[in-house]
Amino acid sequence: MAGNEVRWKKIANDDAVRLVVGKPRRIPRRRREEIAAILAQELVGSRQIVDVRKHAARHGAFHILLKALKEIPEWDRLREISLKSDILAILALRYIAGTTFDILDRTFELPIETVAQQSYAGLTELTLSSWRRKADDDLLVKGVDEVTASDVRGEVPDMLSRAYHEGLSRAVEELEVYQEMIARMKEMLPQGGEEESIERVLLEYLSRVNQFSELMRRSKELQRIIDLMGKLDVEYGGASKETRSFTTSEAYDIGPSKDVQHLVPVELIKLKVPILRTLFLSQMLEGQLLTYRLRGLDWTQEPEPERRGPVIALIDASGSMSGEPELIAKAFILMLARRMEREGRDIKVILFASEDWKLELNLADKKKAAKSLLDTVCRHFEGNTDFNSALRTGLEVLSKKEYRGADVLFFTDGESKVTDQNLVDEWKALRRRTGSRILTLIVGSDQAGGLEDLSDKTWILPTSTWDVEGSPSNLIRIIAEG
Repeated sequence: MAGNEVRWKKIANDDAVRLVVGKPRRIPRRRREEIAAILAQELVGSRQIVDVRKHAARHGAFHILLKALKEIPEWDRLREISLKSDILAILALRYIAGTTFDILDRTFELPIETVAQQSYAGLTELTLSSWRRKADDDLLVKGVDEVTASDVRGEVPDMLSRAYHEGLSRAVEELEVYQEMIARMKEMLPQGGEEESIERVLLEYLSRVNQFSELMRRSKELQRIIDLMGKLDVEYGGASKETRSFTTSEAYDIGPSKDVQHLVPVELIKLKVPILRTLFLSQMLEGQLLTYRLRGLDWTQEPEPERRGPVIALIDASGSMSGEPELIAKAFILMLARRMEREGRDIKVILFASEDWKLELNLADKKKAAKSLLDTVCRHFEGNTDFNSALRTGLEVLSKKEYRGADVLFFTDGESKVTDQNLVDEWKALRRRTGSRILTLIVGSDQAGGLEDLSDKTWILPTSTWDVEGSPSNLIRIIAEG
């Protein structure tokens, strides 16, 4: 019970609600605040009316209005949505309070064709007068009784229900969209961030028309990014890391594993049948695929200790990346951020394009991560590509103590060239001193623009289809496993 009280007070006193309450009206300010508090209690908790006549004497026309509100389908839906999220509850309360105030101060015109409707109009005026002048509350009780007595056909509740339906039907539609958007954001962002911070970022976007319009316009793109993340996630589990004491060159047995590179050929038949394809993916994730077990004669060296340093991701955000490469890049950023959060490793994402343009996202701060990543998702990739500028930025970051020895990865379409030889020499010297690895992923092209000479490994990724070994998830795995 105490938790509900804390919650409704928090919602009723949110700045977004106070803006609605603070709008000048015929209703006195203190009454507007009281009505907003009552609506908040009803929306996310339970509020029991012990003495109905006392409630009528206190609230007059609002007493009848509240009863009508709680009978409409939109109220039930808004309450259902609000119970799941404080941010959505705040947005719902803004709509409900605003519509209630509009009805009470006659901003929203109601019909006065029947006796009952005229009686309610008179009660509304009496209520406003009583609230302003602190008149005898017994008059309001009599006014409520008069409306009830004259309304033998239920015309007043029907009239008020239609008014609320008109004011709140759009609110339900919008909040359902916002609810879906929050669910998508939670799918996209690292799990370690605070859930409320994710919702707060969305509320911030809602308050900025241009930003939110862009977010909604990219709704299909967001779903495509989520789909790509799901694909990368499945592929991430597509191969297992095993420490072997000898080289693997000779098949000696067959057994279950995730090692898709050494599948028994009969397993591949499953990929041709839709139902069996699902079984194949399930068995791959569970390590139950039939595979050859390999061994060799030569003992290998002891495995190197795992690298657990930070990660610097240099992401090409130029105009040539627009389309599928841009979506893949964004899915890659989000998936990498999620995996590094799970590994407990800091990650700095740097978007680069034309000379001296860059945008740094430090995702170590979980409270800011949601906004940084959402800003990235909604950003248009534009401008030219300049590898020299990107390399220079990478050197600056690596020179900082907290990023010494970090893994560096480039994600680009290769539409540029490394032309500064001094910069190349500095990179190579830095790699020797710090042991940093440089990994490059080229998407939609077979040219690396000179980055291949600097990189420990370079991947070429088609934009249409790719195999597990050549997938971006393979690069994420290599970074994660060290």
